[in-house]
Amino acid sequence: MNKHYIFSVFVAFLALLVASCNSELDKAPDGRTSLDAVFEDPVLTGKYLSNCYNNIPKKGYWYFFWTNIPNGVSDDNWDCDDNQGLQLAHLYKGMASANRHPIEEPNIPSMDGLYWKNYWAQIRLINTFLEQIPSAAVESEEVRDRWTAEAHVLRAYFYLQMVKWYGNIPIFTEPIPLDYDYSKLKKDSFEDCARQIVADCDQALESKYLPWRITSMAEIHRMTKAIAAAIRSEASIYAASPRFNDGKKLWDWAYEVNKQSVQLLEANGFELYDKIQNPELYKSAYEEYFVQRADLSPNPHDKETIWQGYHLVPPHVVIRGFPIDGGYMAGTVPTQELVDAYDILNTGKSVLNLEKPYQDETKLKPNYNPESGYDPQNPYANRDPRFYATVYHNGSKKIMNGTPTVIETFVGGNCSIHPSLRSNTRTGYYAKKFMHPMSNPTSQDDGTWKHYRLGAVYLNFAEAAAESGHLDEAMKYVNKIRHRAGFSTAVDVKAPDKKGAVLLVRHERRVELSYEEYRYFDCRRWALPGEDLINEKFSTGMQITRNQDGSFSYKRILVGTQDPSVPSKMSYESKYHLLPIPLEEVSKLESQTGIKWQNPGW
Repeated sequence: MNKHYIFSVFVAFLALLVASCNSELDKAPDGRTSLDAVFEDPVLTGKYLSNCYNNIPKKGYWYFFWTNIPNGVSDDNWDCDDNQGLQLAHLYKGMASANRHPIEEPNIPSMDGLYWKNYWAQIRLINTFLEQIPSAAVESEEVRDRWTAEAHVLRAYFYLQMVKWYGNIPIFTEPIPLDYDYSKLKKDSFEDCARQIVADCDQALESKYLPWRITSMAEIHRMTKAIAAAIRSEASIYAASPRFNDGKKLWDWAYEVNKQSVQLLEANGFELYDKIQNPELYKSAYEEYFVQRADLSPNPHDKETIWQGYHLVPPHVVIRGFPIDGGYMAGTVPTQELVDAYDILNTGKSVLNLEKPYQDETKLKPNYNPESGYDPQNPYANRDPRFYATVYHNGSKKIMNGTPTVIETFVGGNCSIHPSLRSNTRTGYYAKKFMHPMSNPTSQDDGTWKHYRLGAVYLNFAEAAAESGHLDEAMKYVNKIRHRAGFSTAVDVKAPDKKGAVLLVRHERRVELSYEEYRYFDCRRWALPGEDLINEKFSTGMQITRNQDGSFSYKRILVGTQDPSVPSKMSYESKYHLLPIPLEEVSKLESQTGIKWQNPGW
C-alpha cells in the first residue's frame, strides 16, 4: 500500500495522522501494525471489523446517571433529577453552549457522549475497512460478502445518528487522502446524506450471506438485513420532514422507500408481537413485549424486534423506582400531556382535539374532544391499554415483595408529588414501560432496549403514506398498530383528508413509541427551521386530592415553574433542534474553509 491516509476522528483533526503503511516494515513508525499487515491476516481483518462496531450507543437509561435525556427533554416526560444540577437540569434552564452541551458531555456509565467525535471515528474506520475488504485475506468469500454488508449497515447507522443529532454533514465514503483540499469542504444536503444512508442499506440488502435475523447470542450485536431495512425507512422520513427537506417535496420518495422496507420485513417473517406468553403477569401483548428479551431461535415467539440492545436495563431502583420500595430515583416520569394522548378504548376517540389540544400555552386548559367519552372526574378509566402498560397512575397496583400494592399519588399518599425529592414524581405519574411487574430494588428482570422494531417501521410507512396522499395505506398501518394495542376494528380510525391523516399518524407515533426516544426527534424534524417547539415550553402534571368521602379531585399543575411567564424548559427554543458542533472542531472547520459550519443559534 503506497498511499498515506488520514487516520483522524474527523477531517477537522487535520494534524492527526497515522504513519505510512510501508510495505517494507512490519510496523508503522508509531509502533502500530500497518494496514497492509492487518488486512493480510484473516484474524486481524475480523478484529478490524469488530472495531467498526465500537461506539454503538446504549439507549434507554444509559445516559448521565441513568437519566434518559432525549425523553426528559421532550414534552412527554419530566425528569425528577431536576434539582440535582445535572444534565437535564442544565437543559431545562437553557444552560448549554457549543463548548459545553449537556447531551454531548461524557456520560456515566457508558461514556456515550461526545457523539461528534465517536461517530466520526467509526465512519473513518468503516471507510477504511470497505476500501480494504475486496482484497483482504478472509476465510471464505461468504465471510467477505457478509462482512462487507455489515460494514455498509454500520456506516448507514452511524451517519443516521450523526444527521439526527447535527443535521446535514459532509458525506465521505472513502478514506481521506493526505493531500485532500479542505478549503473545498462543505456540508452535503440532508437529502444527499439520507440517500447515501439508503444506498448503503440497499448495498447490504443485496448480500447473499447477510442474515435477516440473528439466531446466536454470540452474534447478538451484529448487523442484519432487517436492520438495514429499518435504517433506510427512518432516514427517508427524516429527509422528507420540514426541518430537513430544504423546501423539496420528498415524501413520494420516502413512501417508496418505506413501502419496500415493510414488504421486505413482512416477507422475511417479521410481524407484530400480538400474543401474550404470560397472561398471569401481563394484561396486553404490548405490555409484555417491552419486558421480554427477544429470543434468538430460528422461529422466535418475538418476531417484531429487529435489533435489541444487548445490555440489560439497570435495576429499576436506580432509574424509576418508588419511594415506598426504596426507590432512589423516580427518573423520567410521564407528563400530563402524555397521559392526555391515550385515547378512550370503547370509542377509539382522542381525549383532546388533535389539531388544537390545549386552549392556552401552558396547557392547563385542555381542549376536550366531545366525542371521546372522557370523564375528567374519572380520568384513568377506559383508556387505551398502552396507557396502563406505560404509566403508573394514582390507583395503579405494583407487586412489591410479592404483594400487590396500590400506588397513591394523591396529596399525602405513599407515592405523592414532591417538589424536590428525586425519589418522588413531579407530575403525579411514574414510568412503567420496560419494567417487569415483579421487579424490585435488586432485580435484573426489566426489559432490554429495542433499537428497531416492526411497529416503528409501520408508523414510518404510515407517515410517509399520509404525507404523500396514500391515505388508505396510512390508516391501514395505523389501525394494525391499534389492533395489537387492543382497539377493535369497530373503532378503526379514518382519515377525512390528508391533514387529518397526518395528525392521526403523529398522534399514534406519540402513544405507540412513548419512552423509546422518538418523540424528541419527531418534534424537531416536524418543526420548520427557526421555529420554537412551543409544545415543549411548559410541562404539566396532575395534583390529586382525596376527599373525605374517598373520591378524588383533579387539578392540572405546571411542573418546574409556578410562574406561567417562565417556561418549564428553556430547551424549547429553536436552537435546540440540533446539537452544536463542538467549539474546537467548528473553529478548525471554519478556519480551513472560510464558511460558517455551526448549527443555528450556537
